[in-house]
Amino acid sequence: MSDTNSISSTLTAEQETAAARGPLRIAIVGCGSITEGAHLPAILASPEVLLVGLGDTSESRLRSLKEEFCPDVPGFRDYKELFDKVDAVVLALPNFLHAPVGTEFLKRGISVLCEKPLSVRREESVQLCAAAKSGGSVLAVGFVTRFFPSTLLTHHLLETGFLGNLQSFDYEFGTAGGWETASGYNLSRETSAGGVLAISGSHFLDRMLFLFGDVDVVRFLDDSRGGLEANCKAEFLATFDGRRLPGTITLSKTHRLSNRLRIVGEKGVITVAEGQSLSVTFFPSGSDLREEIFPASIIPGTPEQDYFRLQLEDFVRAIKECSEPHVSGEQGLKSAALMEECYARAERLDEPWCDATMQYFRRALPPQ
Repeated sequence: MSDTNSISSTLTAEQETAAARGPLRIAIVGCGSITEGAHLPAILASPEVLLVGLGDTSESRLRSLKEEFCPDVPGFRDYKELFDKVDAVVLALPNFLHAPVGTEFLKRGISVLCEKPLSVRREESVQLCAAAKSGGSVLAVGFVTRFFPSTLLTHHLLETGFLGNLQSFDYEFGTAGGWETASGYNLSRETSAGGVLAISGSHFLDRMLFLFGDVDVVRFLDDSRGGLEANCKAEFLATFDGRRLPGTITLSKTHRLSNRLRIVGEKGVITVAEGQSLSVTFFPSGSDLREEIFPASIIPGTPEQDYFRLQLEDFVRAIKECSEPHVSGEQGLKSAALMEECYARAERLDEPWCDATMQYFRRALPPQ
């Protein structure tokens, strides 16, 4: 969905009326942990939307969320029952269902805010974007960290040459565990289509493209051994301001890492810690100083905003104005293609401790 004129020209009179009248009728399809902790509270807090349904195949999940948050909102076991009841949906299903379910809504003119990643396969993302265009609907992708003031500030500082010529960037994110979801979909390659790169790393792949533009995969290593990777390392070359810029990503679900983005330039270093949503930290070259930089619109000590609500209301704005959302389907397609290329290039991550253990067990086996 790259041409906003094509969106408005294909809107039906009924859709234009729906976009113009008050709050949009919206439903959530998929009632897992992200819905309970983020999407549902954001929808209930926003005057821009009216929640008209919750969809999930689990009766117990529907009952639990309805009892806690919205007892008067109807629940649906079959998402197809929502087709004639909504203007838009938040799609919070396991990754492998994004394309087939999202396509059905989009081609009917029902706009979709799809949880990240849009897909880990380029072909499926193309399918979703094509369905949005043909249905005259809006497709947004839930890369919520793009709404952080620190992300927008970092982009501004890079674009204005604050660091001078850039030299490198590196990103690390690692936790001991953190795999738990309501459905357990992310423990299977069939349902998640990827491990730590798809689950944790997709947010930064999107930010990397936003900050640095075109990016090529140089190398990707993981420990999947035919299953889901819990650790991976990737090397990239970005093209920024006409220069080639090397970058690395290191991700883990077995141990904690430094959990920050670092960008090195000739005038200093910018770091953004994971969860540092309001500011960036600047270390000037040749100085022992450390400076905290905030956008001019933010006073230090400002309370955090609900970024899921900001994301939701940006989605609503795009629908009503027949324009692009902040993170469009086309942008989600780019990060999906990058992820697919990483997995296609996967090499085995060096794990000497694991190899030594396997050799020990092999020697202990009785001769065949």
